[in-house]
Amino acid sequence: MANGWIVFDKALPTKPEISIISRALGISRAETVLACLMVWAWADENTTDGVMDGLAVEDVDYQARIPGFGAAMARAGWLQSDDRGLIFPNFDRWNTETAKHRLQKSQRQRRWRSKEGAASTGPSTGVSTPASTDVPR
Repeated sequence: MANGWIVFDKALPTKPEISIISRALGISRAETVLACLMVWAWADENTTDGVMDGLAVEDVDYQARIPGFGAAMARAGWLQSDDRGLIFPNFDRWNTETAKHRLQKSQRQRRWRSKEGAASTGPSTGVSTPASTDVPR
């Protein structure tokens, strides 16, 4: 379950699924993104595998504070329901502890590579400097 944060993909507002949901409900993309984040945070707090036993699509509406939101998420492919309850497809890709650790490791590696690249090239001044201070006279 949750460790206090969920992953936010900066491309989320431009995803086709956001368009599908916002158009189906007649709400803005910003409202859709916020509602998705509210629903995913709720799911992250209440399941470790993306399955929420005994719950229905209307429970998603309640969490999003938007009537019809669960059905719109299902239409977009971001929610399923069956006789067990709700299912969040690809939950393990974004919301498990393993996924979050994988993301953090990737970010650390990116920062390290960025620092290594800057250190090896040094600041660009446009002036060539000798490799050694021992310059023959």
